[in-house]
Amino acid sequence: MVNIHSKGRGSRLLGTGIWIWLPLFLFYSTIFIGFEILNRERELSGISYIVGFFVLSSAYLLLFKFRISRQSEILGFVFSLLVRILLVFLFPIFEDDWARYLWDGFQTSQGGTPYGVAPEMFFSDPDPIRSEILSRINHPDWPTIYGPILEIYFFIIHQLLPWKLWALKFFLLIPDLGLFYLIRKKLGRSSGMLYFWNPILLKEVFLNGHPDILGIFLLFLSFLLVKKGRIKTGFFVWGFSLATKNFGILLFPFLILYSIKNLTRQGIWSARNFIRSFASGLLFSILAIAISYLPFLIHSKETDIGIVSKFVNGFEFFPLGYSWLKFLFGDSSRYAWIGIVLGSILFFLCFGDFLSFNKDRSSFESYRFRSKFPEGRIGAIFFLFFFFSPVVNAWYLLWMLPFLVRVRRSFLPSWCFLFLGQLAYLNFANLGDCASVLEKGYYSHPQWLLLPVSAFLWLGFLAWVGAKKLGRNSIFPAK
Repeated sequence: MVNIHSKGRGSRLLGTGIWIWLPLFLFYSTIFIGFEILNRERELSGISYIVGFFVLSSAYLLLFKFRISRQSEILGFVFSLLVRILLVFLFPIFEDDWARYLWDGFQTSQGGTPYGVAPEMFFSDPDPIRSEILSRINHPDWPTIYGPILEIYFFIIHQLLPWKLWALKFFLLIPDLGLFYLIRKKLGRSSGMLYFWNPILLKEVFLNGHPDILGIFLLFLSFLLVKKGRIKTGFFVWGFSLATKNFGILLFPFLILYSIKNLTRQGIWSARNFIRSFASGLLFSILAIAISYLPFLIHSKETDIGIVSKFVNGFEFFPLGYSWLKFLFGDSSRYAWIGIVLGSILFFLCFGDFLSFNKDRSSFESYRFRSKFPEGRIGAIFFLFFFFSPVVNAWYLLWMLPFLVRVRRSFLPSWCFLFLGQLAYLNFANLGDCASVLEKGYYSHPQWLLLPVSAFLWLGFLAWVGAKKLGRNSIFPAK
């Protein structure tokens, strides 16, 4: 049986927790199997999915209440692992990116590289499996946009089990378990369970097969390595994260500041030593990126860089704050987005105490000597980056997750954004609005959705920052 012992702000879950984890497992499984049944019958609409997802999320909120005992943690881990295995064998919903992943793995196995060749060039392929995969690829006129680390993963899966979607999803357990281990070791049991049971993680990675978890694991690992003083190794791993997807660039200033902190701690701080440390770290990052691209450059001069630039500059999806920028700045809206991101990084670094919990030192000294894990600032920067981005896919927001799971020190608006990002699936196609699809495009969203969501998130951001400025630190206690 379960024993819940109240203490302080939360309750401690004692014993095995079987009466918590088993119902949670059954509830998650029922919802996801329900999605599967409706999806196969072609009766899963955007609205029914969102209703089911937020019902599922309400169960997840229970985990915010409890601090987990070791015995209970083991059972929670096992049941969540079973949910993952179930999802591996279910079919993705509202997603067809997996077809591109499988196709890229095949292309690499055939010609050594997936870059530079659009799938539409193979539409006459008579092979039934390849024809089926090609028919499901979106934007078949575009060459692949995925980074080399992902392409290596697709290639390995194709070599092991060609054309198997379940295999593509199953082996994502490796970085997933690695990230769970890092979170559990660094942030504790409760944070580990918040990560491991997160419904967005489960759905986007193990149901829909998005491999971003590879880059997220590498990014978090690099952050912890640099924090521990292993600067060269940390920057090397960070380079591999960038070669997965470039969202990790947002952590670059924090890696630099922790490099300064480590030099100071060792008593060897000087501008010369910092430049030397910075240069070596940057060199190791470049080396990792070069190693990632090398297998493909042997076969072709093409990479993902040009097509990614085209994607960022020519595509919009679920544009929340970006819609505002477009209204204000027109064709210069993307430059405004970049300016906001750079400005937010500078602001949150220069005003460290504004989002930290130390009031007895200057902002730089606070960060340099007192800040152990700057979740608040990292969460705020990720929030602004994605909020004003022209493309906000729901799984992109998972890059914030490792920096949110220590809830009492995290950035609350980013938690809201993480869940509300699922509303991106309410495009005209998933809403069944055929007339609007023809008029505005398959991937477009109604204004009645974009305006309230963007307003809610922005007001939440301002309210949280305002509360911090007024010293209401009880929102996120230091301990």
